[in-house]
Amino acid sequence: MKSKIVLSSVLAISALFSAASFAAPTADQQAKMAAAYKSNNIKQGLIGVCVDEQTKAGALKALNKEEVNKLCKCNVESQGRMSQSLQWELQGAQNAKDQKRFATAMQGFAKTEQPKIKACLGTALETKLAKFQK
Repeated sequence: MKSKIVLSSVLAISALFSAASFAAPTADQQAKMAAAYKSNNIKQGLIGVCVDEQTKAGALKALNKEEVNKLCKCNVESQGRMSQSLQWELQGAQNAKDQKRFATAMQGFAKTEQPKIKACLGTALETKLAKFQK
């Protein structure tokens, strides 16, 4: 149960920053993402965007800066393992505004990602995140 909660937290962040998100990104978010993709270290740029967005969302009230960085690093790495086929499926679900289809596709991905995300987060951060979900 606890690992599903942690995984859902990471996947929720992943959905927020993927093209498959149902909410339209703000102009500021679009500009930051565009800058990240133009940088010579795209992965680090995406982690920076995630950290900035999580900080704005109040993550530093519950986590320290290092933990937010780690959470975002795990998130970006998870996104990097997402297949092109899954991205198309998620984008198709978004275009159709079909949240059930989106959730089904993400659940399949979550099953394979769970051990990798748990290993990336580490026990201490996983435990801390689980406490916030109660």
